Amino acid sequence: MKKILLAGYYGFGNLGDEAILEMAINQILEITDRKNITVLSGNKEATKNKYDVNTIDRYNVFSIFYRLVKSDAIVFGGGSLLQDITSKRSIYYYLFLIRIAKITGNKVIMLSQGIGPIVSKKSKRAVESTLGMVDYITVRDKHSKEFLEGIGMDKNKIFLSTDPVINLHDGDASYAAPTGKKKVCFSLRNWKNADVSDKISQVAQRLTENGIECCFIPFYYNEDLELIHEVEKNMGDRAVYYKERLTTNDAYDIIKEMNVLVGVRLHSLIFAAAANVPFVAVSYDHKVDHFANSVNMKVACSIDNIDVNMLYSEIIDKINNEESERTKLSANVENLRELIKINNKILKEI
Repeated sequence: MKKILLAGYYGFGNLGDEAILEMAINQILEITDRKNITVLSGNKEATKNKYDVNTIDRYNVFSIFYRLVKSDAIVFGGGSLLQDITSKRSIYYYLFLIRIAKITGNKVIMLSQGIGPIVSKKSKRAVESTLGMVDYITVRDKHSKEFLEGIGMDKNKIFLSTDPVINLHDGDASYAAPTGKKKVCFSLRNWKNADVSDKISQVAQRLTENGIECCFIPFYYNEDLELIHEVEKNMGDRAVYYKERLTTNDAYDIIKEMNVLVGVRLHSLIFAAAANVPFVAVSYDHKVDHFANSVNMKVACSIDNIDVNMLYSEIIDKINNEESERTKLSANVENLRELIKINNKILKEI
């Protein structure tokens, strides 16, 4: 049985990354036993208790090296790991893992990666010199594939896939549109100096005045809760606010009861698509645009240029055409779920 070290941005309370971890473990369990999986985590005890796998502190270099000596492969489960917008150090951390894995004789498999943005020339050179060591890489959008081909990576190692979270609760039969009062869920995030809370509060206020229930959920608890508090100051008790730490199942169960989701967080949109809930995307990063395009939708606006009237109209349009929106979304999601099968095929070839 193969011993696998699983790497990503795990253990930090970001529901998107936790969902990626959950789906990656499910995929790896098709080729090995749970006891042979070790996860690098920012909170190794929480990850161990939640997923019943071996864990290592992601910052303990000696433990990582020791584990790699005893492993057969390192698998990067998904996400935007190779980018230097949110952190200059993060990209070098993952490139270091690739290099140390090859030194210790491991296969290196990168699954469902979103590459970039990479703005630093130094970072780009480091990516170019390191990714040639990777055995296989699947990417979650065509732009990432084009980037890798553009830096000279072997095309035979690159495959188009999609984000594994699209398979969250695949086979859930409860896709029927909710009945009764219309509900809109918001998943927000701060971005630079964008005036998110005030403008979204104006949109939600108009929705509630028209009898539509609005709720706000945190996807990255430590960051998003502050925004939710700001919205609550503006709206008071006219909306529903989820202030507790949610699990991936909690968030999915909330979203699937909605008529529309308005999302800034990428994985809130993917959760909605997985639950066949029409969404309105507010983009802060090209990865949001890429996902919307993958299900034949467009973003409503960018986070630094939120037009309150246009966003409100987009939400109302989705509600008024909910049945057709769900039908189109379901077909496009099924196409994405076919793409994810390449991940399983590659893992089985290790």
